Amino acid sequence: MPRPALERRLLRRDDAFPHRAEALGFTWHSPDGREYWARDACYALTPEAVAALEAAARELDGMIAAAVDRVVARGDYAAFGFTDRLAALVEQSHRLREPSLYGRFDLRLDEAGGIKLFEYNAETPAALLEAATVQLAWFEETPVGAETRPGTDQWNRIDDALVARWPALGLPRRVHFSAEAHREDEVAQVAYLMATARAAGHEAAFLGVEDISWHDAAGFCTPDGTPLAACFKLYPWDWLDWEEGGRLLPLGRTRWIEPARRMLHANKAILVTLWEMFPGHPLLLPAALDRAAIDGPAIGKPALGLEGHGMRVEGVNEDVSTEIAEGLPPSPTIWQRWAPLPGHATPSGEAYPVMGVWMAGGEPCGLGIREGEELVTTLEDRFVPHVVL
Repeated sequence: MPRPALERRLLRRDDAFPHRAEALGFTWHSPDGREYWARDACYALTPEAVAALEAAARELDGMIAAAVDRVVARGDYAAFGFTDRLAALVEQSHRLREPSLYGRFDLRLDEAGGIKLFEYNAETPAALLEAATVQLAWFEETPVGAETRPGTDQWNRIDDALVARWPALGLPRRVHFSAEAHREDEVAQVAYLMATARAAGHEAAFLGVEDISWHDAAGFCTPDGTPLAACFKLYPWDWLDWEEGGRLLPLGRTRWIEPARRMLHANKAILVTLWEMFPGHPLLLPAALDRAAIDGPAIGKPALGLEGHGMRVEGVNEDVSTEIAEGLPPSPTIWQRWAPLPGHATPSGEAYPVMGVWMAGGEPCGLGIREGEELVTTLEDRFVPHVVL
């Protein structure tokens, strides 16, 4: 019998490592007493599975680029939930071919090595620090052993790939970085990206997104009036557009990372265009705007949804829905054929892992795995380190 592409390995419990990882900025390993970092398990992948994930991500990246070109050629953004203002910003960014830093594919991997695309987090992907540095530190610090850490490698070139990508963006030497200052996890993610930018030769400064101001003569600025020539923001374009200051976005001269065109890649509506262009492709699941067009069970996803918010699963034994976050822009529902994640046994029941393949400049560079105990993976689920056998 061939070895499964993915196995969940139970390990000797290690409560000390998450606290050691605080030195890396990973301070939210136990939010509200919940274990976000898995202390007693890892996932083991075969080299063949890693090669298949890498090839799939590279192929999907090209397919999505072609789908984005088709959407812009049509000029129809109704399914994407964009305002006219945001659509104009997206189109302008696309015409300029503004370069991108990174993204994360969420993929389904079964035991036989089959892969399906769930979605592409191409604008504000989460769980980067955990994937790039924390799980690598776990791998390097944990001694080899069946109960401690199996495997001889980890698919993780994320840090090197990000450092190498910054020069290709053509940014000025000084780059600002912004996130919601009260979000500990997001500030830490941004702090990590600042470190990669500095390693690439940039000067980097943090600015709370709520502290970005506007000066008529200079555009978007820091509170002391320093213009934002270039700014990485861990804050979605549609949120900015929805807020009072959204009217200023077309007037600003800031280079934003990620650029507005990435809203097309990240939007769930691109799944529909992908299926139209590549029907029956083995990496895709059928997707449509009309629920009736999807045979059997299906999952409804808000076009502008993030991290599992507002998902609806219909046609299973018991329909499931997740919480809709308050105050977010409304958007159409995109339907995708339901493909449940393969379950892996844990001491407390079943766990369902989603493969987060990280991209830098269109190239796959590493893997982060999150697992949950429910049908839909959300930001509340566990991060589990991985090894390659």
